[in-house]
Amino acid sequence: MAEALTMTRSAISKIIDKLESKGWIRSKINPDDHRGQLLSLTSAGRRVVPELAEIADRNDQRFFSCLESEERTALHHLLGKLAAHLHLHDVPIE
Repeated sequence: MAEALTMTRSAISKIIDKLESKGWIRSKINPDDHRGQLLSLTSAGRRVVPELAEIADRNDQRFFSCLESEERTALHHLLGKLAAHLHLHDVPIE
C-alpha cells in the first residue's frame, strides 16, 4: 500500500492507526503472508464515506472554482502527465 500511495510505511501505519481509532476500519494479519495486514471498512466507516465525499467535493469547489473550464482541463492534463512520469497509475485526478 505504501508503494502504491508513494508514502512511507510509517506514514501509512499512522493513517491506519487513526482510522482504526475512529472505528472506521479494522485490520487483521494476512493469514497468507504474516508480514501484511488485511483492511476492511467497518459499518461506521461505510456510513462516513458519503460525508467524506461531500467534504472532498466542497474542497474541489473551493480550490478550483476560480479556474475557467479550459484551465481545469489543462490542469487535469498536467497532473495526469506528472502522474504518468512518476509511474503513479492509481492517482485519483478525476
